[in-house]
Amino acid sequence: LAYHAAELAAAGQPCLREVSMVKALSPEVLHEVVHGCLQLHGGSGFMLGTPIERMVRDARVLTIGGGATEVMLEEVAKRM
Repeated sequence: LAYHAAELAAAGQPCLREVSMVKALSPEVLHEVVHGCLQLHGGSGFMLGTPIERMVRDARVLTIGGGATEVMLEEVAKRM
C-alpha cells in the first residue's frame, strides 16, 4: 500500500486516499507489533531506559502525531 501511494505521488496522480490509508494503517500495525514485543519482554519492557520502553512510547505517539487514525479514516471515507 505504501509503495502504491508512492508510485501515484511520483506519477503526479491524486493519492490523498492512499496516503490516508497508509497513515491510518501503519501506526496501528506498529502498535500491535510493539505490544507483542512488550509482552515478550515482560516487566523489563516497562523499565525506563530500555529500548522496548522507548519503542512503546514512540508507537503510542505516532497514532496521534501524524493525524489521529479516526481523521485519516474520515479522509478515506470521503474519497471512496
